[in-house]
Amino acid sequence: MVAKISIALNPPYNNVYYSSNDTVSGNVSISLKKSVTIKQINVLLKGYTETVTKIDPISLTNPNNMMTPVQDNKSLHNLVSLTKRVFPPDNVWDAIEGSSKPFKVKPGVYEYKFQFPKMPKKPKCLINHTKDLICFTKQEETNIPPSFNNHWKDLTKIDNLDLFYYSYGKVIYTVQVQIELGKSTSWYKPFHRIIREIEPIEFIPEPAELLYDDGEDESERETNGQSTGGGDTSSRNLGLSNNSSEAYLNSIETESIQDYNMSPQMLEQEIAGPSLLSNERYKRYRSTYRMGLPDGVSSMWVEVRSRNMRETYRRDFLFKNGSGKFDRVFLVLKGNIKQICKLNIAPLSIQFNLLETVTYLSQGIANENFSSLRLVEINSLSPKVRSIMMDFAKVRVVSSSSQNGVEGKLECEIKLKDNPILKKLKFNEEDYLHRGNRLYSFKTCSIKRIFNFQLVINWEINGSLRQTENIIKPMQIFVQANDNVQSDILPKYVNPPLYSEGSASMKQ
Repeated sequence: MVAKISIALNPPYNNVYYSSNDTVSGNVSISLKKSVTIKQINVLLKGYTETVTKIDPISLTNPNNMMTPVQDNKSLHNLVSLTKRVFPPDNVWDAIEGSSKPFKVKPGVYEYKFQFPKMPKKPKCLINHTKDLICFTKQEETNIPPSFNNHWKDLTKIDNLDLFYYSYGKVIYTVQVQIELGKSTSWYKPFHRIIREIEPIEFIPEPAELLYDDGEDESERETNGQSTGGGDTSSRNLGLSNNSSEAYLNSIETESIQDYNMSPQMLEQEIAGPSLLSNERYKRYRSTYRMGLPDGVSSMWVEVRSRNMRETYRRDFLFKNGSGKFDRVFLVLKGNIKQICKLNIAPLSIQFNLLETVTYLSQGIANENFSSLRLVEINSLSPKVRSIMMDFAKVRVVSSSSQNGVEGKLECEIKLKDNPILKKLKFNEEDYLHRGNRLYSFKTCSIKRIFNFQLVINWEINGSLRQTENIIKPMQIFVQANDNVQSDILPKYVNPPLYSEGSASMKQ
């Protein structure tokens, strides 16, 4: 080899990956064993997105297509391309006015320093996007994406189709050293020879640059106790005024209320109480489906009421009281109140997963990969733990859809926040690498990576086993930790002592 090149990068600020606030810099060492004619030496910071998608011939309408090979569709987007010339130096380059005449360089070791500006916020490929180009993002909302599948070559060596196709989309950032040698005098070597050395880097933008709103929000927003979702016509979350709550109470027969051991005063507190007086904002994420109860008429589901589910950072508490995520979980029942109160309902086990969906797009063809990450699993809850998490005897009536109060809706809080395991759970505390990638959401021109939380609870209802599932979407996962560092507050200003006061104190 004519030259041996080594790249020594200065570590990023967090010593793990480069961010939007970092500048990529370092040293280049070039060892020459013999004299070489060099035109110039450049250091390049390059980034690109590459996707490969396939059309499955079985899914095509023509049966004869099953005999044809699978078609590949490739797409390449240039994200960033920055160049720093380290040889010849600027003063020499300016003096020769960019002459193409090469320099004769003696054998030895030569070192050069380089530094690039901060990463741009927008990818370079946007200037080449046409109106009819199919992308996951709009031009105004496309930000430079994080590194993805840096170790894609390792994935292709694994005998696993899922991992193999997972590597068909990648976002790569590299630092490259290019030595452009002088033109050879031989007639059969008419071109300049380029010697390259490539060093991949991991880049993840700051959180503010990754926010996106993907898909429709299937949750129901509740603001100041007011529900925007459809369903029941009477509920404590309808924002009833004092007059309307009194009228509602008068429409319920006192005898029916006493059958459920609830006085009119207690029911009034449930209707016009805490949720109407608080300024809390939260969204309601219901179970994927409603579960029928043994009486054949009533049904139940689980609701996760969250204030801060859209953004989840590393080391965020997920179930801890005050986390704003899974600290308000309720079992909601609808039907005959008398029959519901006779049921014996208890949670048996809990499973909490993170669902990943990665979609690759190329030439209008999209392929998806799905995976599930088990975050925590609690099996065989003891009777004591069950009673702490949920006391069905404390179920409360929140609405009645008939004048006699027989039909209505009830709810009981599932206190996952009191479980000794769940209340200590922090999201991605260990900075987990899933298939070589950290956990973060992003969306760029041709790759979309989204996550959903999945809460699965197994129930025992009068001896029979049932299961509920809550999927939280859309959601944004950040690899950065959100420590909620408050700005330093300066101490209260106190006038300094006068000189005379200071002198008097010194005399004493």
